[in-house]
Amino acid sequence: MSLARFRLRFLLQEIDLPQGDTVIGRSATCQVTIEDPLVSREHARIRIVGDRATIEDLGSRNGVQVGGNSLQSVHLLRDGERVRIGTQEMVFCAGAPLSTSLGTRTTGFICHCSECGHPYPLELVECPACGSSDRNEEDTLAGAPSSARDWGLDLVVDALHRAESLGRSDDIERILSHARLGIEQRIANGLPLERPMLDAVADAAASFAVTRRDATWGKWLLSVYASLGGVPPRAVGRRLITLPPSERTSLAAAARRVVESVSSRGGPRSEDRESFAGIQALGGSGPVSA
Repeated sequence: MSLARFRLRFLLQEIDLPQGDTVIGRSATCQVTIEDPLVSREHARIRIVGDRATIEDLGSRNGVQVGGNSLQSVHLLRDGERVRIGTQEMVFCAGAPLSTSLGTRTTGFICHCSECGHPYPLELVECPACGSSDRNEEDTLAGAPSSARDWGLDLVVDALHRAESLGRSDDIERILSHARLGIEQRIANGLPLERPMLDAVADAAASFAVTRRDATWGKWLLSVYASLGGVPPRAVGRRLITLPPSERTSLAAAARRVVESVSSRGGPRSEDRESFAGIQALGGSGPVSA
């Protein structure tokens, strides 16, 4: 009696899943290695026993999603289910190969281009998106989801929320640093930024600035909105106003640039007027009140 054939399909390849364990993670010792700062060294394990395939989280910081739901225990995999680990979404396949044009392997290695952030199989040598041969070699983000580059601002926001809930200030700063890099790259390359995600990062940056009693992250977030001609959420202004007087004063120039940028574009939208007034106050052109 022949056993069912199981595979993972993602990017440009299919990876065969043999009987026994297949470990997925960032370590080169894993059967499926993904160079992604959101992937733990040993992130997840797929176990094949006969005609049964299961997946479990190996205690990773950022978790595993199957079918859009976070994995809480060992999960029995079904044909066609989507598995998300870090920024990679894989499709679990059972039965006959889905495509004869895709190569199959028993191991796989995915890396990220250091120029544009695009993920691609190691054997391609060069990034298929921009042609660069430079690859990222970064440690796992402690605490999890910046978006930075190509790996999802939404993941970073989730990571920030998790780190904040656990009070991990060092993790928050590390995640914000990755978010900063990704956001600045997107702006430099003319790529769009989802406003809800940007606002969430800005709120985390403002909260962190207040916790540290240091305006550095406040200056950065204001510079981002100034470059985009947008207004930060009202909560951001309210947080920044609570900084110590000397730190709050150091935000004035950055706040004025936001005001000038928005004004040059016709002024704030009606829903942003209250937030805009708060930024004007930070810039010294309105009363400061908590």
